Amino acid sequence: MNSRQRVLNALRRQPVDAVPFVETRVDPVMQEALLGRKLNYPARVTGTTNLCSVEINELLGLDNFQVRFLPPIFAGSAGQSGESYDQPWIRSGDDLAKMVFPDPEDPAFYRDAEALIRAGGHRYAVGATLRSGISAATMSLGLEGLSYALADDPGLVDTVLGRYTDWAIALSRHLRDIGVDFVWTADDMAYKTGPMFSPAVFREVFKPRLKEFADAIQREGFPWILHSDGNVLALLDDLIEIGINGLHPIEPGAMDIAAVKAAYGARVCLVGNIDLHYTLTRGTPAEVEAEVRQRIETLAPGGGYMISSANSLTAYCKLDNVRAMAAAIRKYRQPPATKELA
Repeated sequence: MNSRQRVLNALRRQPVDAVPFVETRVDPVMQEALLGRKLNYPARVTGTTNLCSVEINELLGLDNFQVRFLPPIFAGSAGQSGESYDQPWIRSGDDLAKMVFPDPEDPAFYRDAEALIRAGGHRYAVGATLRSGISAATMSLGLEGLSYALADDPGLVDTVLGRYTDWAIALSRHLRDIGVDFVWTADDMAYKTGPMFSPAVFREVFKPRLKEFADAIQREGFPWILHSDGNVLALLDDLIEIGINGLHPIEPGAMDIAAVKAAYGARVCLVGNIDLHYTLTRGTPAEVEAEVRQRIETLAPGGGYMISSANSLTAYCKLDNVRAMAAAIRKYRQPPATKELA
């Protein structure tokens, strides 16, 4: 069983020969540390996620790589990374003209991703990192602006959501042609204590648009992993009903992944969740190994589990801990329940 088959089987909750190891992203700074050399990245990577993907995959033993098609966020950023938005541009219907997207029908838009996929030689499961619209709309409106608009101008919220959803759907129609195997959306919708909005608001405002996106990628035949930090338990039945195949990262400290496995493991593949708050960032290699072993022993039985960090392999993870995580996954990824499938 190769990496591609391993990931796709896990997402379908079918037998695998080993627990798949997947990540949404390996930060360019971490890639450079792992490889021991500088890489020629632009100041802000807006195209493919791992421009050195095959080499990084072989080094870490990853089973996937991601090509990144994130929409523009219509907001200003005060952070140096360009990924923290605190100055929303969409405050009323008069601002909708600012929502200009790349053309999803332009073949040049997919060129970098196609080259990366060809370099992988179809050995790995190729995921497309998208946003369905929830987090993008929240950042473009601002959380405060979104909250007011939900009461005063719900049509504005739906229009912004709809434009993001329509763009993602148009893009999804081209993903099969370039070799994508599954979709992984980055759609934060929760804090540690629970969702950013009530289940009632989710069902009335966000769920119909999310269902449009889900229906579109299901028509294309893509399994779907949804990423949201925080505690999404109050929304999980709705998300499974819509059609997610995988849930990431089941954030430690916000959700108990063993309890989620017991309650939902027969319905959704769990993806996660080696801790970034302590283990990978401040812990020791021995603690990393212990956590990897515990996750696999607890979650692999019965299938439907892929191991990953609890977000991504960030620049602030300890290099030795990232190496320890990869080594421990190699050591323990074939638990007794799956060894006969090797």
